[in-house]
Amino acid sequence: MCYPAAADLPRALERCRMLLDRLLQHEDGWVFAKPVDTYKLGLRDYHSIIAEPMDLGTVSRRLELRRYPNLLCFAKDVRRTFSNAMTYNNKGDDVYESAAKLSRIFESGWVSILAALPSPPPVAVRRARLKDELPRLPVDLQEKAAIIMKDIGGWIQEVDGRVEVDLDKADEATLDKLEWLLALATMRKEAGALDNQI
Repeated sequence: MCYPAAADLPRALERCRMLLDRLLQHEDGWVFAKPVDTYKLGLRDYHSIIAEPMDLGTVSRRLELRRYPNLLCFAKDVRRTFSNAMTYNNKGDDVYESAAKLSRIFESGWVSILAALPSPPPVAVRRARLKDELPRLPVDLQEKAAIIMKDIGGWIQEVDGRVEVDLDKADEATLDKLEWLLALATMRKEAGALDNQI
């Protein structure tokens, strides 16, 4: 499950943060803490071999700024960091071996993060909850929900600026995306409450 329920999301994000910190604090973590400085290292062919550079420092900033739409995007960037290193470097090179070691640590921790997430409730319960809560979302998130539903043919009509959607057409992956919007709204509300306390 990549879109935990709103109540589970903060715990899942905290576990992701702890796993990322563990990788960065590893004795080899410094190698992956910043983008590869191709100029300083004289790696003229790096960008012709590595199409999408990634590093753990960038992952950390994205996680801190809540830039990941779901937990799988976080995992994808961490994996990309290590796969890039193993693609560019030869097996046996220090950087390759460090990447392989940290990749194993990540995968072990990632499995425990996923295992700690509860199974989603039955589809009918999820749909009923969404029918109740989607209209309460901020307008920008309601627009995103409408786009998600339109993409699957679940858009019925728009009347006086209000969109009617058919959640019965939503499969589990679509329900996951819509539930992520609910979780995002909750995170925004909590962040706003925190800002008001400061």
